[in-house]
Amino acid sequence: MKPKTISIAIVLALLAIILFNNKEEASFWLFGDIRTSKLLILAVFFLLGVLVGAVLFRRRRKHPKEYGVTNPNTPISEDDEYLGNNDEGLSDADREYIRRD
Repeated sequence: MKPKTISIAIVLALLAIILFNNKEEASFWLFGDIRTSKLLILAVFFLLGVLVGAVLFRRRRKHPKEYGVTNPNTPISEDDEYLGNNDEGLSDADREYIRRD
């Protein structure tokens, strides 16, 4: 197993232990007194923490600073026969069309 998978499993196991040992009712203030289970409060704040952490520490793709061709190999051009180097089989209209390019 990968270390990342093991650490996620440990965190989830600890989360389950902590959540299910805090089942009693608690008073929570959110624009007024709310009486709810500690389990629910802890779970909501854990999920908020995971979401905030995911947004803050997400990996962004880095764009290259300079765009360009990086292939140093020059391929053998099959277009040489079409570029006028070997125009024996071309008609006059084809030669004129290639010259305009």
